[in-house]
Amino acid sequence: MSGYTDSAFRQLCSEFGAEIVYTEFVSSEGIIRGSQKTLDYLHFEPQERPIGIQLFGHNPASMAEAARYIEEHYQPDLIDLNFGCSVRKVVLKNAGAALLKDLLLLEKIAVSVVQVIQTPVTAKIRAGWNRQSIVALEAARILENAGIQALTIHPRTASDDYCHPAQWELIATIKQELTIPVIGNGDIKIAADAIRMFQTTGCDAVMIGRAAIGNPWIFRQVQELLAGSEIVTTPSLPEQIALCLRHIRLEQQYNSDEKVNQIMRKFYHAYVREFPNAAEIRHQLVRSKTLTDTVAILESIKAD
Repeated sequence: MSGYTDSAFRQLCSEFGAEIVYTEFVSSEGIIRGSQKTLDYLHFEPQERPIGIQLFGHNPASMAEAARYIEEHYQPDLIDLNFGCSVRKVVLKNAGAALLKDLLLLEKIAVSVVQVIQTPVTAKIRAGWNRQSIVALEAARILENAGIQALTIHPRTASDDYCHPAQWELIATIKQELTIPVIGNGDIKIAADAIRMFQTTGCDAVMIGRAAIGNPWIFRQVQELLAGSEIVTTPSLPEQIALCLRHIRLEQQYNSDEKVNQIMRKFYHAYVREFPNAAEIRHQLVRSKTLTDTVAILESIKAD
């Protein structure tokens, strides 16, 4: 979710019922070097709590130092170690899902972080590096023994990316083996999928990622289903446009109008996907030269 889960987006998700949100993943090396761009990723607002800061890296000492810095300067509710990212530029640095090829190093990183901070430490893993090396259960046991306090499982391998269905039965297997909370992730496309994951895996929580893009009300819908409702509430089309406009206003608190226009282009396809002529609307928004023009287009659509 790098490039999506900034403060503005997280605030919307929290308002719609997400019970915990996470920052974009941040580089341990960038933190200890004092990179301002990296440090900017650590900012969050009080209304986003509870919040986890997601950390990645390959060096145990650097990860520990970065975790110490985060705890001292930001006091998040937890620090989450990313052992699941399969993006090329991350795995080439032997970080993210690449650590599933080296469980000894993965263990050293987890232990090094847990030992130096008081903040709860969680982690996220994939099933393995590829289908010939499914190591999730072994990695899960290692991480629990290292002191990790909750574990998120995305049951695809790194080489799968998102090309194959998530194997939810792996979440169920790991849940049966661990004593710490297990969080299920993968193939949650609508609110009913989250309920089905709870029922079929026995997991303690469900993590929703891509399905929340331009659709933060999915968290409210999950809460409605958990409360026993047989139907979910979907905002009307004008309400969806109003929410998109609010998203823009939140982004303006942190970025220039030009930057906001760039950020929001990634969200428009989702905000307008249910509209008649959605493709044409999206084309207009993506090609809009200024944020003022973008807002005018959205206001016009809302009025119509």
